[in-house]
Amino acid sequence: MRVGWLFSLIRSGSSVTAYAAAAPWGGVVADEPFGPWDRTGPPYNYPAEQARLMGLFDASGFTLDGAVRSSLDRLLGELAPPSGRIVVKIPHEHPDPGSVSAFPEHRTAFLLRNPLHRLNSVYVRGMLNGGRKPIHDNYDLGQFTAFARRWQREPNRVLFDDLQREPRKFFGAIYRAWEWEHTDADLDRAAGYARLHYHAASKKIAPRSNPRNVVSVAQRALPDEAIDAYLGDRFARDLMESAGWSTNPDDYRKPAAAPAQAGG
Repeated sequence: MRVGWLFSLIRSGSSVTAYAAAAPWGGVVADEPFGPWDRTGPPYNYPAEQARLMGLFDASGFTLDGAVRSSLDRLLGELAPPSGRIVVKIPHEHPDPGSVSAFPEHRTAFLLRNPLHRLNSVYVRGMLNGGRKPIHDNYDLGQFTAFARRWQREPNRVLFDDLQREPRKFFGAIYRAWEWEHTDADLDRAAGYARLHYHAASKKIAPRSNPRNVVSVAQRALPDEAIDAYLGDRFARDLMESAGWSTNPDDYRKPAAAPAQAGG
């Protein structure tokens, strides 16, 4: 098997990246195999080992101990396509990326997105409704900072922006990180998949959505306090500037409401 891990934060474009990267070879995406959801039913239909893996991972304190590693090996073996190429997608803070060293033949890549576009996606998608808490306190600034510092240290890293700006270069960087042999045609197929598919979340594709019109950029739902928290944080602001992301708060604010028209 040729296994490449993709680490990111939620709402960072990891779904389209993972599925597009696997597409040229009919590869498989092990989409959040450690949970927190049982994915043995539709649309994933993973083997029963995935539910067992989730339980073992929880019992281990979210580490890749011996039992978890053995279970993951079994799951990946059952999922492996003829090409043997598998993407393990991890848009969460566990397991720790460093623990992948327990699998000497596996390789990692790290994906980072503009933190305010990413956070805006959480709000636009209504992920905070119903008592759910997919982000930490202070608008997830602490988790973003921790992941972004890790991203800075990693040689095998990409920016979500490049998926649309230079998709062939974007996938080429990922394949080199995973040490996957590839051709120009493979890059074209990966870029073509990303151009034609809009992953609303994980494997769920929105068939009538335009991949070029990213909802979390076209619509704005961030509270001003969230914008101020990120742009007022020196590390986050410096990183945004170095990545070429706007630090103008007006570029992230909700549009002002139109003034009411006088009746008559």
